[in-house]
Amino acid sequence: MTGTQPSPDRVPIAMRGWLRATSLGWLLGVPCILVLALVGEAIEIGGAQVLVGLGMGSAVGLLQGRAMRPVLGDAWPWLVASGVGLALPFLVADIAALREWELRYSLQWCVTIGGVIVGAWQALLLRARVRGTAWWLAASALGWTLAGMAARAADALTGTTSARGIAGALLFLAIVAAGGVVLGLVTGAALPRLVPRGAGGRVAAEG
Repeated sequence: MTGTQPSPDRVPIAMRGWLRATSLGWLLGVPCILVLALVGEAIEIGGAQVLVGLGMGSAVGLLQGRAMRPVLGDAWPWLVASGVGLALPFLVADIAALREWELRYSLQWCVTIGGVIVGAWQALLLRARVRGTAWWLAASALGWTLAGMAARAADALTGTTSARGIAGALLFLAIVAAGGVVLGLVTGAALPRLVPRGAGGRVAAEG
């Protein structure tokens, strides 16, 4: 027999495919946020921060969910976990602003807390199929935190006068793109830690 056979002790979703899905999902999140903002303007909630979390989380979840179909069988639960999970802290920030609570909005904290929620939700989805889901929760929390740092850096760049014109635009795009790459690398590192539950948990490598 020739060729490399998938190990029964691993969920061998290829890092290359996972990194591609996560990075493209992160980039797709930018236009998704813009579209949701336009819809929000039409219904007079255009300034709601929840649209940021929902747009980015849904875009990443969509492409990651497609990559996870060999494990879960369906992409939709993963998409919902990512979109709703990341949106929840932003929704709390919106409610706090509306009610005039003493809770200062922080993009970084919203993404970090959202990453924990997303990771916990996705770990529950994976738990019936694999062991080692605590690794996934930790990787998700760290990955989204680091990606949030990139988003915050890109956001801060728009408020400076030192990066203008084409060079500034390219730098902004590079920083934004880096968030998706980091998220893909960190969460992808947890994939080998997910051990299928029995022979039925074996999946073929993709990507």
